[in-house]
Amino acid sequence: MNPSEPDSTDGVQASEGVSTNAILIGTGVAVLAFIVIFGFVTLVKLVMWAIVLAILAFAGYTAHTTLNASSNTEGGWALAGGSLFAAAFVWYFIPSSKPATAPPVPLPVVSIPALDETLAAQISLPPEYRDLCEHVAIELKSSPDAYRNNKGPAEMIAEGHTSVMALRSIQSDDSDIMYVSAHAQTAFADALTRMERINALPKPQGAGSLMVESFIHGLYGNVYQGYALGVDADEKQKAIIAEIQALMAAVDKADAAQMILPAIAKRYAATPTENDGRVVIDIDESWGSFGPNDWFCMYNAGQQSLDDCTIQVFLTGKTGNARKNVHFISHWPANSWVYARYEPGEAILDRTDAGKMTVTQIQKAEVSIWSPSYSTNLTYIYQGAEKDKDIAERCKDLTFSGSYQRHVPGLLWDTQPGLKTTLGGVALIPKCRVDVTFRNSSKSKSWYWEPEYWENGDEKTFTNTKEELDFVPENIDMTVSFPDTSYRYETTLSVSP
Repeated sequence: MNPSEPDSTDGVQASEGVSTNAILIGTGVAVLAFIVIFGFVTLVKLVMWAIVLAILAFAGYTAHTTLNASSNTEGGWALAGGSLFAAAFVWYFIPSSKPATAPPVPLPVVSIPALDETLAAQISLPPEYRDLCEHVAIELKSSPDAYRNNKGPAEMIAEGHTSVMALRSIQSDDSDIMYVSAHAQTAFADALTRMERINALPKPQGAGSLMVESFIHGLYGNVYQGYALGVDADEKQKAIIAEIQALMAAVDKADAAQMILPAIAKRYAATPTENDGRVVIDIDESWGSFGPNDWFCMYNAGQQSLDDCTIQVFLTGKTGNARKNVHFISHWPANSWVYARYEPGEAILDRTDAGKMTVTQIQKAEVSIWSPSYSTNLTYIYQGAEKDKDIAERCKDLTFSGSYQRHVPGLLWDTQPGLKTTLGGVALIPKCRVDVTFRNSSKSKSWYWEPEYWENGDEKTFTNTKEELDFVPENIDMTVSFPDTSYRYETTLSVSP
């Protein structure tokens, strides 16, 4: 054996001695690392210990080789390094048994009642927005009878000042709420000042108290009705005219404030969904003695209440004229109606629509509802079947009583044959067309007339001086129709021999 070569027996003994120390050092470091790193590891990770043991074996082999060539310390650190590498491997590649943070889950598509409880809790409507709407939005009431026409001037002016004070007290982090509040309070204060000045000015003879009917329906209603009398009585009252013009400008500015509310409401509202019959719309347009206001009505057909609803109503008239009204209701019970009264406006000075809240001959209403729990859009077509239904309802008690007017020769002129008939059942019908057909078993002849209006108890005589009735009728068919509706009232009168 070559003396320069290490003795195999000695080498083994040396490596065994050195390996024991190295293993003790390396194992201590490894155990410490495992305790620190894997103190809370679960059984799931145990499946990877085979990999750890393999790495430890490799580290031990590396230590054994290193120790033969170097020292105990280097071998111990080699084993420790291999152990730490194994720990890092397990830590990085074995997923933790703790539940991972899940990404936001979209709200499930649920029924409207469920949305009332879940979605509304996630959307926080600023309470000051409710305060703003209470004084700026057009009011809704639970019954048409809740609207008063008997408020005195002092009461209405006091309500106006109360609104100004309430608007001034609004504080919000929402800059849009503050903007609308400031805009409205300036307009309200200006309008109230103009009204008080008008009341203080000398009145034209016969005008009486101009405030008696002027502020009856609130700031957004018909505030001009009482003032119109004074202007018509004496147009030389320049001071009153100037104040009324300033009043109209202030009220227009206040009216604009309510139209801005939807821009705020949308930011605190649920995503719009299909209506699916949840909200029912009805319009009752003024007609004949049923007026002078139009009525906008809504029914909550759901099983739960709706809260904090901002409602925009966009009306379109026959000629394309439009009007936007914005309402707010803090609590709308299930299965209940709410009503809005829309004023027709007044002709005053150079304005024909002062205080007007509706359109002439409503064609449709486009309605948007925003609330934290439910939002939707729907279109209500009034012109057509809905209007026909309203006219039929208003004419259900309509009656005509009459008789045939026979031909009677006279000294200066003859009494022409025709129809004498009297309206009953309703107070008044508006402009209409009356078609009359005189007939017997062999002949018939038809004429028509278009009265501008017809009052209850008024007897009208329909004759034709341009065309003679050359036979005696046995029956007279009478059809009454109205513009912009297919409704017809038909009756037949028998002619006595």
